[in-house]
Amino acid sequence: PGHGEGALVKGDLETWGKVDKAVEDGFEKISKYEKKIVFGHSVGGQVALHSIITELINPDFLILSAPTLGDNYPKIIKTLSKSLANIFPKLRIPSSVNKKNLSTDESVVNNYFSDPLVFRSVTARYGNELLKSQELVNKNIKKLTLQTILFHGEEDKIVPIESSLELSKLQNVKYVPIHGSKHELLNQDTRPFVLSELHSWLKQNKLI
Repeated sequence: PGHGEGALVKGDLETWGKVDKAVEDGFEKISKYEKKIVFGHSVGGQVALHSIITELINPDFLILSAPTLGDNYPKIIKTLSKSLANIFPKLRIPSSVNKKNLSTDESVVNNYFSDPLVFRSVTARYGNELLKSQELVNKNIKKLTLQTILFHGEEDKIVPIESSLELSKLQNVKYVPIHGSKHELLNQDTRPFVLSELHSWLKQNKLI
């Protein structure tokens, strides 16, 4: 919700319930399979964790790439987010993504910023819903018990790697920090290493 061609207003979200509905509908499509894997990158990783921790979905395995359990927004913006969401719900807040912090691959950066479906800001109420979800996940991260592999770039300035620390400490989580990697660790020169690590983890868990 708030993304892609179907978004009435890009980067806008009235309530997190719309995200839950989208996840629930998507997960239903794989319900017939014996082993179910959820893969989430960035905000998608946060959405996956939120949905699992709140028991909305029950996959068997989880793959995470730089989940947004933290961010680089100024503290004042986050503090004011609730008030802004209530008073000016459609006020636009600039994205923290720029040409220097996205990827080490220039073609990936150019494609991102020339994509008409990419938005450069979110509404205050969207940001507030994201922050509330982020807080819920961080407070309840120990409820994650399924086998998980977590990738995070050491040079990620969009979602600082420190935000994955508590998640990385869980016994059921295989943590793979990626040296020299920015946020898009699957869309730059680190991709082969990430896929190699992922392949090994899938084999270890008898998924391939």
